[in-house]
This record gives sequence, C-alpha cells and structure tokens, in this order.
Amino acid sequence: MNCCTYLLPIRRSAFSADEATDFATYFERLRAAGCEVIVVNGSPEEVFTRSELAWAPLCRHQRVDRRFGYLNDKVNGIHTGVELASCEKIILADDDIRYTPADVAKMCELLEELEMVRPQNFLAPLPWWARMESARMLINRATLRSGDYPGTCAFRRSTMLRVGHYDGDVLFDNEEIVRHFAAAGATINYAIDFFIQKKPPQLRKWKEQRPRQAYEDFGLRAKTALFLALPCVLLASALFGGWWGFLLCVVAISVCAIALAGAGGARGVASDYIPAWLCFYAPCWIVERTISTYWAVYWYLRHGGYPFGDQLLTKGIGRDWVEGGRIAAKAAKQRQS
Repeated sequence: MNCCTYLLPIRRSAFSADEATDFATYFERLRAAGCEVIVVNGSPEEVFTRSELAWAPLCRHQRVDRRFGYLNDKVNGIHTGVELASCEKIILADDDIRYTPADVAKMCELLEELEMVRPQNFLAPLPWWARMESARMLINRATLRSGDYPGTCAFRRSTMLRVGHYDGDVLFDNEEIVRHFAAAGATINYAIDFFIQKKPPQLRKWKEQRPRQAYEDFGLRAKTALFLALPCVLLASALFGGWWGFLLCVVAISVCAIALAGAGGARGVASDYIPAWLCFYAPCWIVERTISTYWAVYWYLRHGGYPFGDQLLTKGIGRDWVEGGRIAAKAAKQRQS
C-alpha cells in the first residue's frame, strides 16, 4: 500500500534520453519506498510523447489540466496532480530534488502530526556555482527564523483542498504555497534539521536563473535595496577613503557575509550536510546577487516582468507572502523555544 503520492510537475523544451533514464531510475526507487508517483508534464507534444514511452511503466504520467489558468504553469501542474492523487499525504518536489527511502518514510511520519512539512535542502555534488548557492542557503538559515527556502514540501491532500488555491501568478511559487497554508491556518512543521538533497543545475541553467531569483526578491524591498546600494557604498568608500577605504569596505562586507554563513552553518545539524568551508564562498554570492539584482532591474524596466516558460510574470511574490511569513516566523519561534 502506498504511504504517499510523490508529485513532480515538469516542463522541458527538448527531450533528453540521459535525463529520462535518470528519472526512470529515481521513480523506481520512489515506488520501492511506497510512493505513488505522479508526473504532470507541461512539455510540448513531441517531448511529452517520448517521456511517456520512458516513464509510463513507472509512474502516472499526465498532461497539465488546462482548466487551471495560472501564469506560472508549474502551479497548474501542481493542482492537476493534487486532483489525481489517491493518497492523503503528498510530497511535492521540483525536478532537481532527490528523496531517499528514509526521507520518504520520515516525511510520511511527520505528516501524521501536522498538515504541512517544510524541510531544508543541501546541494550535492558541489561544482563552484553550487558552492556559492550553498553559502546563500547558510545566510538564509542564519537570517530567517524558518530557515532557507526549499524546493520541496509535503502536505495533506485534504488540507490543500480545504485552504484552496494559492497565488499562481508569481515566480516564487515554492514559498508561496507554504505561506498560503500558513495564512489559511494550517499547522506547519518548519523542519529546519530535515535535509533533502538538491542536485545543482547545469552551469548554463544556473546562469539563466540568476536574474530570476533576484527578481523574485523585488517584493522584499529592504533586501533588494541593500544589493542595489552595495556598489554605491563601495564607490563612496573609494571617493572618500581612496584605495585603502575601498579595500576596507570590501573586507568588512566579506567578513560580515562569511560570519552570517558561519552562523547558519552552526544552526542545528546544517554542518552535517553543508561543509563549513563553504562559508568562504559567501562574498562571491554577495557579488553575484548584486550583479543579478541590477540585471533583474533591467528586465523589469525593459520588459515589465520576467519570462517564465511562455509567460511574462510581473510578480515575484504573491498575496499571502506578508501575512503567511509573519505567521510562519511566529510558529517557527514557538517550535524552537
């Protein structure tokens, strides 16, 4: 008997035989772990057909139900999958997330107590860009009470049907669903010491994601303003303090970034999954995010939004972000006290 439904929304512009084989192996492991696997595929017809041939024996492979009309088509795929799921417990995951059988068992156990579980991610393997992303994860872990933003969560199907649809016209849908559940009064386990592997993207895809992730932060005005201000601060330090002033400013920013990442690594069991030496990549991430923020501003001024699939999305975060975040921080504080 299946203990849960594993829901994977996916979209590809071209078919990759190697990727299809990798997913097939992963689906076999999930099925052995007791999962009903549902893949909701929004790819073009030719890609969908070839994926069907590769995956049909291992999962329930479905097209996106076009009754749902959100701009972020991934959200349409999620709602399609929730309707199809035959299990009460649903694990929702991006295509780069990899659960082990032990992870699945633990997630099902945690869903016995609360209505949603929001774990954490760690990156493996670790090419240089994944090291920068790991440093970002640690900084978020240090500065956010509920921890870093994961690419997966799990929830009870009945709760999803009760709380209704979340804002599907945003880029940052992974966190929007969590904050919608929180704002609707669902009980959530912010499992800051439950780590699930996330595979790093290829370098090309990682570069494409940089301005998008910065655009997602536009609703977080203080954070965006900070990164927009950094070049001005460095310029001012050079104008008033010369090269020594500039160098001192760079060192101060770097030390603060490393210290924050170190604090995130020292929180809970993070160091068991994210090596401590990755803290030293934090200044590199600061540089990357500063450049990406200006890049995202260009997209906003030039196009009025950011491309996601075939759509142009104007919002990074949605209607439940503020209220859901306030409730999430309070709940996380209570669980940790």
